[in-house]
Amino acid sequence: MQASGSGSDLPADRKIILAIAQGDKAFVENLLTRGMTADKLLISASGVPFSPLQAACITGQETVTELLIASKADVNYQDQDGRTPVYLASMQGHHQVVDLLVEARANVNLVTNSGTSALYIAAQANHYKAVKSLISAKADVNHAIKNGATPLYIASQKGHHRVVELLLKQDVNVDCQINEGATPLYSAVQNGHLKVARLLLQAQADVNLQANTGATPLSIASYFDRREIMTLLIKAQAEVDLQLSTGESPLYLASQNGHRQTMQLLIGAMADVNLGTTMGETPIYAASFNPGLETVSQLIQAGADVNCHTKSGESPLFVASLRGHRQIVDCLIKANADVNFRNRKGDSPLYIASQNGHNDIVKLLIKSKAEVNQQTCLGASPMYIACQNGHQRVVASLIKAQADVDAPRASGESPLLIASCNGHHQVIDLLIKAQADINQQDNLGGSPLYIASQKGFHQVVAALLKAQADVDIQQINGGSPIYIASQLGRHAVFSLLLKAQASVNLQTDTGLSPLFIASQNGYHELVDSLIDAQADVNVKDSEGCTPIYIASQNGHYGVVLSLVRAHADVEARTVTGETPLLIASVNGHHRVAALLEQTIQTQYESPFLESETEKAKHQLTHQDRAALSESESMPSELELSLLLQSTLTKAGFVKARAALQAAVADALQGILRSRRDSFPGIYIVGSYSEGWGNSLTKADGRTDAESDIDVMKLFQGRLYHIRGSCQCCDRKEKELVDCKDGHIRIGGFATNPAKASSGTPLRPAVDEVDACRVCCYPPIAPLLTHRISSSNISPSVLNTLQGELSKSPCHVVHAAPPRQAGKQLRVSTTFLEKLLLRGLSTLQGQLFVTLKYLVKKVICRKDGYNFEGLKAYHAKTITFRMLEETPAEEWRPQNFVSLIRRSLQMLLDSIGQNCTVDNVDGRIMEHFFLCNAGLYLKGLGPSHSGAMTQTIQSATNVLRDVIEKLPQILLKFQRTLRPVNESGVFYFHPFQILPELRLQSIQTENPELEYHEIYDVVGWSLLQLSQQRISESPDSRQTLMQMIDRLPDCARTAREALRAMICLKFDDRDGAQKVLSACRRHNVSRGITWSAENLAIEATEEDVWQHLLSVDSAWKFCFRFDQRPELPFLPKVIAEYFPFDVDSYTQNAVFYVNFDALLQSLRLLLTPDDVSVRHWFQEVSWSESADIQELAVCAAFCDDSNLVQIFVEKLQRQPVLNRLQQELRIKLFGVGI
Repeated sequence: MQASGSGSDLPADRKIILAIAQGDKAFVENLLTRGMTADKLLISASGVPFSPLQAACITGQETVTELLIASKADVNYQDQDGRTPVYLASMQGHHQVVDLLVEARANVNLVTNSGTSALYIAAQANHYKAVKSLISAKADVNHAIKNGATPLYIASQKGHHRVVELLLKQDVNVDCQINEGATPLYSAVQNGHLKVARLLLQAQADVNLQANTGATPLSIASYFDRREIMTLLIKAQAEVDLQLSTGESPLYLASQNGHRQTMQLLIGAMADVNLGTTMGETPIYAASFNPGLETVSQLIQAGADVNCHTKSGESPLFVASLRGHRQIVDCLIKANADVNFRNRKGDSPLYIASQNGHNDIVKLLIKSKAEVNQQTCLGASPMYIACQNGHQRVVASLIKAQADVDAPRASGESPLLIASCNGHHQVIDLLIKAQADINQQDNLGGSPLYIASQKGFHQVVAALLKAQADVDIQQINGGSPIYIASQLGRHAVFSLLLKAQASVNLQTDTGLSPLFIASQNGYHELVDSLIDAQADVNVKDSEGCTPIYIASQNGHYGVVLSLVRAHADVEARTVTGETPLLIASVNGHHRVAALLEQTIQTQYESPFLESETEKAKHQLTHQDRAALSESESMPSELELSLLLQSTLTKAGFVKARAALQAAVADALQGILRSRRDSFPGIYIVGSYSEGWGNSLTKADGRTDAESDIDVMKLFQGRLYHIRGSCQCCDRKEKELVDCKDGHIRIGGFATNPAKASSGTPLRPAVDEVDACRVCCYPPIAPLLTHRISSSNISPSVLNTLQGELSKSPCHVVHAAPPRQAGKQLRVSTTFLEKLLLRGLSTLQGQLFVTLKYLVKKVICRKDGYNFEGLKAYHAKTITFRMLEETPAEEWRPQNFVSLIRRSLQMLLDSIGQNCTVDNVDGRIMEHFFLCNAGLYLKGLGPSHSGAMTQTIQSATNVLRDVIEKLPQILLKFQRTLRPVNESGVFYFHPFQILPELRLQSIQTENPELEYHEIYDVVGWSLLQLSQQRISESPDSRQTLMQMIDRLPDCARTAREALRAMICLKFDDRDGAQKVLSACRRHNVSRGITWSAENLAIEATEEDVWQHLLSVDSAWKFCFRFDQRPELPFLPKVIAEYFPFDVDSYTQNAVFYVNFDALLQSLRLLLTPDDVSVRHWFQEVSWSESADIQELAVCAAFCDDSNLVQIFVEKLQRQPVLNRLQQELRIKLFGVGI
């Protein structure tokens, strides 16, 4: 029954409510006499409506309750949450009021919107007498709320033993289970309620009933160490070996947590001490993981198998050695644990103890006859792993035990080599004293001296040279220690090697000498030293390039000058006929070119040679001379590097803002997950989440028109298991799939991995990718041993990348290589890519942004080279390769152009190597992460060899041209960059760019809205305002107003605009003006203020959330409605622009509302003299981010023709309504179109 109201001369609702609460029967009786109905709807101070009877019941006023019942008040009236008078009285424990209502035939079994009954709420609150009254009135004792909880369950959970005892006397289901499978007994045990547990057991509760996880009351008691309750359960015949779905037994849980007395109870009840989990972990394994010696001893005495092992082969001794628990290791050894048992990877207890530096355990295992030379599946010995990690004391113990100091891994690295690689000079001293082979090489020819020289560890190099290491030892490719030191600019190491008489003219298999590589990289001090050491200044590589040629190519003036003074041949030609002068001229190095020209002229001063001089001076073609002429106006490479890097920095392309971009992406992901009912399988990925490349003009949070927001939906269905990599214990052979070249072989799927929606100036495009889980990653290329040993990616990043393999969900997407459509699924490495990109330094990130620009805006654009086969992912892959191959000291701003050129050359070389007659699929490079997986030219189907070769050749021609014209192209790029403003504002309006736009249902139980619920409340309110029926019902207006009132202050502008529109819809102009007046000085947040001084560590998801919740951040919205909500109660000049159809061309039915612009338009309509609104016109005219609604409102209401002209010019770049175009033209020029 709906409550109603009457009586125009009655006092205010609040006064009536107060009288009822105080039990003023005479006052209420007087109101009833004057015409107030017993069911008048009263509105509280908080805006909540309820009936007089409800007010009397919740405050326990018996006499008023009797009066209202006698006046025919509806005893079954339900408020907006479904609460009845008997529910409210039961909630507060007013049992006398309950009795009155029952006597008046109130329905005691009516439930609230959430399914809660009066009996449930009384049981929950421990209102014994109310429970008793309700039971007497035939309340349903077994009614369950939405999560399955009954009155007995909630009373048991809360420990209300008297209520439980009362309920058990009824026909109650003692074993009722909630949705998660827990019973009243389970809940009582979990919360330690001994009396309740005893009552339930006396009522024959099923002691072995399992929850969905497989947990029983006994297992939960074991976990929480409820010993008294455990005694009751065991006496009640609880099965002591019932396991969780993951295999944990009660004894396992007690052992895991060190609950010794609980363990003794279980062992006394004949619990199986060797019962393992699904992973094979037994109680003694779990106990060995923790430091409790007594727990392990107790299990051994009970007959635990000390040599049991998990599915991955780990024994209790192994895990104790891993964790450093010496006493437990000693105890297990005395119990005859196998000290040499290895896990599936071949790791022994001695190996894992050596890896972690537990020297006391190492010595104990050695004393117990552990095999000191036992190797893992990859060939690593305890000595090797101890040397790798620099555990000096462990190395000494192993040497003392006669461990082989030269035992190599399968890839050939010796302990001495790996110690040299990591700079552990004290370990190296020990190995040298132990007669380790100082020149032992790995499979690629790497030696300790070479790797130490490469890493720049001069102390290690000095020690190795002192021990008579071969100073000229070469790798398979011919690289020597002094060569790699020259390549990387390791000055201290270089000096040591030179002093040790290293040969300065040894060449690699491609002809590169130390002098050549030092000249290439511009290390003029090393060049001078090599020249002094009689290095051959005219040595040529396999392409005929000399040191002076390569230095001229890269613009290293100082190096060229030194080589000229050393009488290098300035006219030496490459195999293609190029001279140093030519290459310097083409690349714009005019200082170098001038030096070379002067040198040539000096060489030909003799009249006899003058004709030859003229001939040499005119070797340049017409095109070469044109390039030289143009280069004279170009900045030098150093100047261009610093200019471009500085401009990128001013445009916000720095690590701190990239970190902020990543943080807002994580916040957006959190909002999206919350709106999807906490669905964890949805991820924001791609450039928006990676931090770099979301925009190519300015890093201010806004997405480029040609970019998008990528959303990956990871379905929780089938889990694929990769043959050869999977270590899952519960999979079957038929569930295994083959993985080759980064793809799993399984048919029947679509080939397009993404479902794209178009973007607009108001909202970026969204790409949705569906993905399926894979149990584990296949081998990851940059984490393979041979790659790690030569990688320039920091060890900490590589370790984090290794950890990500188990942290992030491996998955496959619906994509396949050419000619394999529908037959394969591609393994995605998106989480690994995101980790690397988020870790880029400022300069590395700027390199990626530049490469992405070159691919998207220069190579692929129709107004560029119009070659569409290359994509941004190729640029990303080259960036990763540059991270791996470029030493840290080369990442300098002055090298920026050189780094870009090297990246493009790397791409060109990769494509060129794949330009073969048998390449019909367009494969052009290797995947960075996936072994043997290829990357292809995009958008090309399989074709015959001739056509594909021609296409690939076209790609190489384009890249050569880009490299040749790189300075001019980079200057053009520099001119497209836009600086961030002084405040550094970073735009983030989550409800404008939200990928999922459909409205979700609104929870009414909690009056406090979560941030993600703002979107649904605002969208629902807009729809309600567009409905005609709302204006016909005061109750509907009240309900809508109450919903809008729930909006928090972080959505204040939207809230006040909606309130004002409600007033206008009900012809309450004064009310609307009051709303607008109350928020007159309020300002919205345009974005996150992020100055140049902010650090990357300050950019966290928590900081973004603090911003969103502390300011008015929710005022820009995009909604997906079936049709445009019409708001006819607004003036036509406003109603036509709010909401705005974002993309009427594609009929996506997406509508945009800027509530700040809407609020300002209402001010202009209702308070036209408000000066603050006039100031707003100026702000919009200055704003670079003004949107169509702000411009439309300003253009429609502004009287300043100069400002209107600005608005018109800005609107010309926006999708504008025809009517607005017409109006503006009339306003400016007095004529229509």
